[in-house]
This record gives sequence, structure tokens and C-alpha cells, in this order.
Amino acid sequence: MSLWVLVAAVFAGLLAAVPPWWFARRRPGYSHLRNTLSELGESGAPDAARVAWLAFAPLGFAVWVFVAMLRGQLQEDGQTGLVLLSFLGVSYVGAALFPCDAGAPFWGTWRNQIHNLVAAIGYFGAGAGLIELGRTFEDTAMLSNLAMLTAALGKGVLAGIFVLSFESPVRGLVQRLIEATVFGWMLLVGVWLVVAA
Repeated sequence: MSLWVLVAAVFAGLLAAVPPWWFARRRPGYSHLRNTLSELGESGAPDAARVAWLAFAPLGFAVWVFVAMLRGQLQEDGQTGLVLLSFLGVSYVGAALFPCDAGAPFWGTWRNQIHNLVAAIGYFGAGAGLIELGRTFEDTAMLSNLAMLTAALGKGVLAGIFVLSFESPVRGLVQRLIEATVFGWMLLVGVWLVVAA
């Protein structure tokens, strides 16, 4: 079963990295440092529908699969952390259903407001979920050595959300660091479980 956690983590990591790279190449003037991931699928973007249904929605489902696979490795007290982490999947599916306005503003149309709300819920859930899973890992023999790191990464994600909430010429970079933290953690947990098995 632990191998499936790794497979799910690798699949989610690939979906988090490859489609944004691919669609950004097709978008003139797009900057990974400046622009958010949501802007690849913003209303009116040439590839908006493809980004929504070939990038965002599949990534949301991949996060849910990872959470389901990890659930099989944890005790009942891990449920809270897993539910919180699953909110990240909700945010990606929400991004597919409710694309942001051009430029991913903090305000805007009702659709943009829903987009921002599900994004905030997703990133907050990921950060809080990692903190809670850090507590769970303390009592999980195979993962106890990752407990402190997991909780620290969760706090880093929450700090990143705070930074992301301000206009900045490096908003895209901050978002990618948050994403790299969460998906890198997933890969680490998957590898750890396979090696410990």
C-alpha cells in the first residue's frame, strides 16, 4: 500500500509541474516569477478551458487520491489533517470551475471572488493539514522522523499565504514556493514510506 502513496505523490507532482510549464510556454509575456498559476486559466485566456480541465481539475483529483492513499497508512487520529490537506484538491477543482479575472486581482467579478475564496481555503487547508499531520506523525512509527519537518513546512505554507495576499512582482514565485513545499512533502512522504516498508 505504501507504494501507492508514492505513485500518487509522483503523479500529483507531475501534474503540478508539467502543465503550468507547458501552458506558460504558449502564453506570450507570462512570467513564472510575476504571474500566478491561476492566470494561465484566467477568463479570456487562449487556453483557459484546457488549463481548467487538463491541468487544474486533474491536479485536484490527484491530491484527493494522494490523501486517500495516505489515509491507509495512518491511524484514525490522522483524519483531521487529511481532511484539511484535501482542501487543496478542492481549490484546484474550484479553479477549474471558477476561473479568475484577467491578472488574478484580489477583487473583481463574483467568479473571481469564488476563485480567490477556494484558493485561500485550499492553501490554508494545506498549511493547517501539514501542521496537524505533523502531530499525527509523532505517533506513527514509520513517519515519526518526519513529524517536526511536516509541521514546520505547514507553518511555512501559512506564512507564504500571508505573503501571497499582497500585490508583488514576485507573487508567482511565492506561489510556486508554496506549491513546491506541499508537493515536495508529498514525494518525501511517499519515498519515506516505501523505504520504511
